[in-house]
Amino acid sequence: MSFGTGIWSNFSKRSTSLTVSSNKIKQGLLNAGLPFGPATLRKRSSRIKYSPPIGLSTVYPLAYEILELESTQIYKILSRQANELSMEQKEELLVRAEYHNPEVVFKSHFQTNSLDRTQPVYRRYLREKWENHDKMLLMQRLESLHAIPDTLSTLDPRCDVVLRFPHNNVHTTVEPGQLLSSNVTKKPPSLEVVEFDPIPDDLYTVLIVNPDTPDLENDTFSTTLHWALRNVPLSSSDISIDALKLQECPERELVSYLPPVPDKNAPVNRLVVWVFRQNQKELTDSEVAREFFDIRGFVAQHSLTAVGAHIWRSGWDRNVPNVRDMYGLPKGRVFHRVRR
Repeated sequence: MSFGTGIWSNFSKRSTSLTVSSNKIKQGLLNAGLPFGPATLRKRSSRIKYSPPIGLSTVYPLAYEILELESTQIYKILSRQANELSMEQKEELLVRAEYHNPEVVFKSHFQTNSLDRTQPVYRRYLREKWENHDKMLLMQRLESLHAIPDTLSTLDPRCDVVLRFPHNNVHTTVEPGQLLSSNVTKKPPSLEVVEFDPIPDDLYTVLIVNPDTPDLENDTFSTTLHWALRNVPLSSSDISIDALKLQECPERELVSYLPPVPDKNAPVNRLVVWVFRQNQKELTDSEVAREFFDIRGFVAQHSLTAVGAHIWRSGWDRNVPNVRDMYGLPKGRVFHRVRR
């Protein structure tokens, strides 16, 4: 079988992001014989040794033809009933039309960083991957570290929140619950909010809170607001929140970033990132108290809907005094086993 001539090879009405850019990989996906071996095998010796499963060269073209024919029928339905279908029905049909496309399947599994999130089928694959691992990991960390209910009572995650810190020009993804040094978290993080549902361009609020600030007068802990962003526009094609976007509209930063600088011998601090979808057009608050922050009251006051979260931990280390000096913060406290 060679390159197809059906709907999966026609890009007059389909996005070119649904095809693989590499001709060698595409040839391997559309040719079960592979006389020169799969292009995904880097070593030439491995490609030479490769032999396809018995019967694949016969079955694969037939399966491809059947699936492509089903896709053609679905696109015909979309074309005939475009005005009668709801957005959810169109979304589901677009997913069914491309879900078994070999090129789409390959990109969804091996080129996830370059997927076009405006395409429903890619969002479906991203959702399945997220629900099979990252969503469960996030909820396990939020609950085992008691960020739920210490900050908000619960969460039904609807989007994936990817957290990175620009440390030494290396943007490494932070795993939920990871313990980070003060040298890594001294600058504001960048976020990616990956929505899986077809939504219009919305505005979002982001809060980073620390529920582990010692309150000695009341012999308890209080919540500190470390960062607050408001009215941040996001969409399927624009999912990032970073320093560049905030420089363009500085009024989106309601409370400036304060890096975690835990006191010596104090418990490890939990920094909880909450992402909210705004139900009203814009938040107009001009002042919000950083200390003794009431996150539940803030959420209720502005009718915010929590759609995602993240968490990391921070403890005292030898670099904390340097970070305090960088931000003009007072000298930290030192706690002892016996209160002095």
